[in-house]
Amino acid sequence: MDQKLTEAEAIAQLVVSPSVEFYDDMPPLAFVPEGNGKYEMHSMEQHLFSPRRKKGTVKLHELASFIDVVKKQGSLTSTNIYLDVDYAQSRIQATAVFNDHTDNAVGAGWRDHRATYLPRFSEEWHRWINTSGKQMAQVELAHFLERNIADIAGNSESKLPSGSEVLTFVSKLEETRKVKYGSAVNLQNGMVQFEFVEDGDSNTKGKLDMFREFAIGVRPFQHGDAYQVKAFLRYRIDRNTGEIKFWFELQRADKVLEDACKEMIETIKSSAGVPVLFGTPE
Repeated sequence: MDQKLTEAEAIAQLVVSPSVEFYDDMPPLAFVPEGNGKYEMHSMEQHLFSPRRKKGTVKLHELASFIDVVKKQGSLTSTNIYLDVDYAQSRIQATAVFNDHTDNAVGAGWRDHRATYLPRFSEEWHRWINTSGKQMAQVELAHFLERNIADIAGNSESKLPSGSEVLTFVSKLEETRKVKYGSAVNLQNGMVQFEFVEDGDSNTKGKLDMFREFAIGVRPFQHGDAYQVKAFLRYRIDRNTGEIKFWFELQRADKVLEDACKEMIETIKSSAGVPVLFGTPE
């Protein structure tokens, strides 16, 4: 068989060479022949000096940064902020869609240029929440309170122990490690008084006063404001061994979290300058 191309075949191959087409309202397209009269289409936008339009999602974890991005990228005509809030699940997320659908002549938007804000819990919030309800030996409790003494938020006006008063209690806990506890009495000043004897020496007795309630001031979210959370200090004495276990229970931490979320929402509404809706964009 003759393998040489005829003149007509050579001209036909030149006709089906790759080509690039340019448009006013879309990126240039390259058409590459696949044979049998078919072409494969490729966008050439990546070879332009800059994209034809903005798209992509930036993920932020600070409220001020989110609002700053919204002000720079958003507009009243094409931007909406969607708030997905679930207080029971401790979740709040804001999504700004900068090229959203509009009610003007343009109408439909691509909805692919976005910024999301997902706040992160602070380290101190994690420490207190994860330890609440956990039973601890007295030394373990003493060490925990000592490490987190900066979070104690009581004072004389609130009738809750201050940081220095908690440190005094911590010192007494560390001094009375080798003892057996007996009775506990609720005092009129709101304290609980324990009686104990030295381990191995029943003639050496002593007393330990414990506050029943205290308060902490912690930030639920990183870069956020601090809130006061009250806590009850609990105990259980083993009547057989005289050993004591302590734990604390944070009071309505979920309500504190809800208040922090609501404050974020009000800041977004008052500062972003674009419509705010409750829901999630698809």
